[in-house]
Amino acid sequence: MAVYTSLSDSDMRALVADYYLGELVSFQGISGGVENTNYFLTTTTGKYVVTLFEEFELGEVPYFLDVVAHLKSKGFNVPAALIDIHGERLREVNGRPAIIVDCFPGGELKQTDENSCRLMGAALAKLHIAGEDFPEHRDSHRGVDWWKQTSQAIATQLEPAQTELLMSQIIAFDDFIETRPNLPKTTIHGDLFYNNTLFENGQLSAIIDFYNACHSWVMYDLAIVVNDWCSDVTTGELDPIKYQALLKAYLHERDVSSAEIEAWPYMLRIAALRFWLSRLEAWHGAKHDPERLAQQHDPLEFQRILEARVRYTPSLVE
Repeated sequence: MAVYTSLSDSDMRALVADYYLGELVSFQGISGGVENTNYFLTTTTGKYVVTLFEEFELGEVPYFLDVVAHLKSKGFNVPAALIDIHGERLREVNGRPAIIVDCFPGGELKQTDENSCRLMGAALAKLHIAGEDFPEHRDSHRGVDWWKQTSQAIATQLEPAQTELLMSQIIAFDDFIETRPNLPKTTIHGDLFYNNTLFENGQLSAIIDFYNACHSWVMYDLAIVVNDWCSDVTTGELDPIKYQALLKAYLHERDVSSAEIEAWPYMLRIAALRFWLSRLEAWHGAKHDPERLAQQHDPLEFQRILEARVRYTPSLVE
């Protein structure tokens, strides 16, 4: 279970007492996450989620809360932080920044299909349009500088073929993006895997976990989604039916430029590399801690996706 900061019954009762949430009924740690600690919280007024941030300090968290508040104001079902009795939305609990958010109806997908990909494509395009006027421009904490530094640090722990794949793709992307300074950017989710959405009765009910949000290339975010939602996890290859459903829905809501069409192959590859690298970093960092290692995602899944995108990249538009 991905609970890195444990809360006792008294901890949770003290936290609930500072919100307009009635009395504590129960709480339970949420498995599945690898970056933050999350609890389901049930009180006499409803069901909520408590998040404790494990990677960010208190002063870093408001940006992400502002992104979510902005999107909520635009009509999206997203988990905006609740305000406590002191008028604050961000707390410190057991040494970690903490928030409470509403628990939306629905559940995680067990796998994607043509319909869910179609719904995600439309929602993502609208999300990108809504993010264009968000005033704070924060670079990703796992962006260009991070993947350059991390690849150098981890290269000696990889097989030679892995190192070659990693380094060659970073060089190829750097060479490409250096001459495209005006490639369209917006405020992106940055981690919109299908387990960061909720579905109810075949409909998208919420988008969650905005803690990789940043100001970055629109096509990069689309590539992150495509790689996760439309790939065969055993081969890394794209499912053409899911791929076309997602892209057709996206392009119906948002026009893409010729520069974005040109950038598409590079974005698919660097998006795959980013998650391969973050999983490698987590995997190697946890290999001497069996409990934490068991909570990490398999890096080879995104190595296969990257290798598949190197072999063949379909066009963005027909």
